[in-house]
Amino acid sequence: MTMFWIGAVLVMAGAFLLYLASPNQSVTGTPLPRGACGWGGAGGLLAGQAALLSWAGLATAVFIALTFACLVWSIVPLVFMWLRARKEAGR
Repeated sequence: MTMFWIGAVLVMAGAFLLYLASPNQSVTGTPLPRGACGWGGAGGLLAGQAALLSWAGLATAVFIALTFACLVWSIVPLVFMWLRARKEAGR
């Protein structure tokens, strides 16, 4: 079960880094270096996938990795938009 959590955290961190590599990301006000974030995110996804493969079968590990990546790519923009709107409303 430990490999599941290691894989899940690595996949989520990789997905977050890939999100930060996007020019449309809403976390920072300025664009971040796309190369570093992109390669780091790809490495995180691959390392997480490898950890999940050591815990589950191929189809299950791929499904879990894609589910966690989509979760990050869906929730992170909403959270940061909500935080930004809350901060601006407090001004």
